[in-house]
Amino acid sequence: MDKVTTLCSLWRLSLKDGTIYRFTDHDDLVIFGGETYVLNDSAEAGVSESQAGFSVDTGDIRTRVNLPDLSPQAVREGALDGAKISAYRHDWSDGTTQLLSQGRVGDIRFSENVIEVEWLGQTSLLNRSTGRLFSGQCDAQFGDNRCGLNAADFPAKTNCPRSFDACRDQFDNSANFRGFPHLLGDDVLQAGVGDRDRRDGGSRYA
Repeated sequence: MDKVTTLCSLWRLSLKDGTIYRFTDHDDLVIFGGETYVLNDSAEAGVSESQAGFSVDTGDIRTRVNLPDLSPQAVREGALDGAKISAYRHDWSDGTTQLLSQGRVGDIRFSENVIEVEWLGQTSLLNRSTGRLFSGQCDAQFGDNRCGLNAADFPAKTNCPRSFDACRDQFDNSANFRGFPHLLGDDVLQAGVGDRDRRDGGSRYA
């Protein structure tokens, strides 16, 4: 028997709420790791790409949105946000299984009654921003607890440009400004020292 014909794919989709879906493109149930992978004859692996180093591995799975308790509307509302996905190659003739990729769900696209689920490799987590970003602009939302103002006290559609000047002059709220107005930009960092510049180590904003 041709060895290739004994191979099938397994996918394990783990949602943030603890729900786990297991499915295969084989024509029968597959038992692997004590778990049952059910037939989903519309599932297929899409294009995938593995990268060396810290580049992000990507790929996708196409499957009809007929998984139990997972409606198309639920998917659109974020049911798959943050979900983890694992893909395996399984040989049903001898039970050997190879892990092909592990990652998380990325973009989700719809086409009629089919969803295309993109997976992102583990290195994609290195691209996430953690903690605060240092910026000259305020990162609070106008009227939230960090801003300290009550948006209802201002005319409808009042817009805050999130600049220090606006926070100080327009809203008299500079004490709650959540940015870094004196953060040096690339232009300053790359500029040379002028003949008239102070060189005493003091603040240039004093």
